[in-house]
Amino acid sequence: MKTLAKAFSLAAFLAASGSAAQAGKADDTLVWVTNIEASIPLVWWENLVDIAAMMQHTMDTLVYRNPETMEYEPLLATEWTRIDDRTLEFRLRPGVTFHDGSAFDAEDVVVSYSKLIDPATKVMNASLVNWMEQIEKVDDMTVRIVSKAPFPAALEFLASTRMGIMPSEVWLNPPKTADGQPDYAHMPVIGTGPYRMTSFTPGGDMVLERNEAYFDGPKGQPAIGRVVMKTILDTETALAELMVGSVNWVTGMQQDSADQMREMPGVTVIDGPDMRISYLMLDATGRSGDTPVKDIRVRQAIAHAIDKEGIAKSLVGPASQVLNAGCYPTQVGCTQDVISYAYDPEKAKALLAEAGYPNGIEIEIDAYRDRYLLEAIVGNLRDVGIRSSITMLQWAGLRAEMDNSKIEVVQTSWSSSGLNDVSGIASVLLKMTSDDYCQSPEVKALLDKGDTTIDPQERNAAYKAALQKVQEELCWVPLYAHSKPYAFSEELNFVPTADGFPLFFLSSWK
Repeated sequence: MKTLAKAFSLAAFLAASGSAAQAGKADDTLVWVTNIEASIPLVWWENLVDIAAMMQHTMDTLVYRNPETMEYEPLLATEWTRIDDRTLEFRLRPGVTFHDGSAFDAEDVVVSYSKLIDPATKVMNASLVNWMEQIEKVDDMTVRIVSKAPFPAALEFLASTRMGIMPSEVWLNPPKTADGQPDYAHMPVIGTGPYRMTSFTPGGDMVLERNEAYFDGPKGQPAIGRVVMKTILDTETALAELMVGSVNWVTGMQQDSADQMREMPGVTVIDGPDMRISYLMLDATGRSGDTPVKDIRVRQAIAHAIDKEGIAKSLVGPASQVLNAGCYPTQVGCTQDVISYAYDPEKAKALLAEAGYPNGIEIEIDAYRDRYLLEAIVGNLRDVGIRSSITMLQWAGLRAEMDNSKIEVVQTSWSSSGLNDVSGIASVLLKMTSDDYCQSPEVKALLDKGDTTIDPQERNAAYKAALQKVQEELCWVPLYAHSKPYAFSEELNFVPTADGFPLFFLSSWK
């Protein structure tokens, strides 16, 4: 109860000192907490999920993925047609205006997306946009997007917050650096979204005001007038401010903290699904040396030794899901109908003995987060004779070690950038890049086929074959999809989404 006690003490102090400014229904202001200091309010140059979340509110995309049905609905485009395997044509919504009052038309789409794919613009996560080869204006309200190759996931990528559209004039007249170069990262944030940004302090807060001229579309008219992203680095401080009413919404806490908060009056705690997937990568090809993990029987022993169900239920959270394949169940092309390795300690011991290790083995597991979950896995492995040491690294250090083939076993996770498509995970992690521990030409070929096959049935079959092959070789041990706890004021209606983006334009006061 240490976390709750600390937060409660701080809450008492804030209340007694009168230092807690109120937020909430009374002044129609939703204040939510981020624990990351952002320097730029545009996700193209500040690759943070919280900045991406705010851009969901300030900017619109051509299509909208309904968070309940996962179907694509018209947003800035009213309809679309596939002209051929590489070309999609979009008819644009008339009468839409940007926050600066300018009219939205085809030129804004063409310039926005042409700038995003221009290497000179230097956007982060360029793979999310550089599938486009060119963007063509057909007429003032019609555009065509041509992909470099057949790209069946185009609508999913176009629904991503990173495909927001700003006025062409803003892109063509960016601020300049001291040496006269375009400074795209410091362009004004001007979109067509349900909220407009009125202020942003680097490393601090962002304020959004309702766009009273917002059009009637699938996002709906926002019910809450003002949304504030408040930066609080310490979780206990954030929870304390929630208790006294100076903030309305907090996430990013450990499950035990969330469980403690359920006891607090005036606070609602819910556990939402989370697209983030934890997994082990096993060095099946021996790139890190001639280790026992090269033997398929040892890798099978590792898989059978882990009580995924028990860890998910007791530690990960109520909304977690145990996985057989390394993809989130709702993702297009994902299937869990592949070889599974049930928790079976005796079978794990037998496999080790069969591989020539009746007295067990020693391995090293590297990771960069979720040590408490890794320690539970290490305990399971110890029970069958696999003695594991843990090395915790920063993400950059872990990535460098993986790139340099120095890691025997790695525990990490992936959130697919919120993309509800299996290409957002498998095609990123398993196509023979330097940090792919499978290095399977067959898997890569199957994923390439899935990534470029327009026919849904053929596409699904290719992905299923790839995921099945990975489980046969067992270079990748999927564990569980995470559970994400949210704590918020009881006067707020909030529904979480699996991609982790809070959609406050769908929230309301009770």
